[in-house]
Amino acid sequence: MGPLHWNSITAGSSTKPRAKPLGADQRLLILQKLQGKLDLPILFEIFAREIEKQIDITRLIWEFDGTSTQIRGGDASEHRQTFLLRFNGNELGKLQYHTPYALDQDEISLLHTYHRLFAGPLTNGIEYRKVKNMALQDCLSGLGNRSCFEQDLTHAIAVSERKTVGLVLVMFDLDNFKQVNDRYGHPDGDRVIRQFGNLLKQTIRASDRCYRIGGDEFAALLQPATSDSAMQVFSRILQLTQQDTILQTLKIGCSCGFAEYQKGDTASALLERADRHLYQDKRTR
Repeated sequence: MGPLHWNSITAGSSTKPRAKPLGADQRLLILQKLQGKLDLPILFEIFAREIEKQIDITRLIWEFDGTSTQIRGGDASEHRQTFLLRFNGNELGKLQYHTPYALDQDEISLLHTYHRLFAGPLTNGIEYRKVKNMALQDCLSGLGNRSCFEQDLTHAIAVSERKTVGLVLVMFDLDNFKQVNDRYGHPDGDRVIRQFGNLLKQTIRASDRCYRIGGDEFAALLQPATSDSAMQVFSRILQLTQQDTILQTLKIGCSCGFAEYQKGDTASALLERADRHLYQDKRTR
């Protein structure tokens, strides 16, 4: 296991209980609590609770792979300490602690111990997330696949039912796609799928999700959203499609249909309504 490095951002002093080093029995107990846990939120919750037994934390943030995750979401503090996590030479991101006082050397040493105990389980959790994400990703377009879509749609409906948050399902189907495969071959067909997937990602907000659900059929879940949101997305994707050199060279267009969630809708009812509107739009082209 490689060393764990830290970088002090601010310093200060305060009267507080002295941090106690972890004994062998305590370290073993912590490892047992972490053992076999692959879900990252669960891992971090166990980890944070153990640290809070000795150190007051007002906020804890994990930065990894270009994203920031709040483990503890309290008020920011002027006293911040950032630690770089490593395991077997691999970086596992950074942990930024906000505390009501500056950490002393005993507390820094204690956090190093916690990090060494946490690094192995965290590595396993990160790998598990990668494998899980791959199973839910369409390898050609890079969007979510059908399984991912079905899971997310069920969850989005539950959120709308519970919180009265607007949800719109938007369906897309490529026009003239079959003739590309028939005339130019599957490599060009694959290029069309990839390109449209890229355009769809540019069209929606970061909080929305998009999918390739089969063949040349795509979907987007907009939440929170209204029918106006869907019309804006459709207008934008049409504009991008018409401006795209690859799609225009191959004479690829796009049809769209959407359905706004209504209280009591099932996933199949929402999907059926959006699909019906999609093919109504397609027949007019």
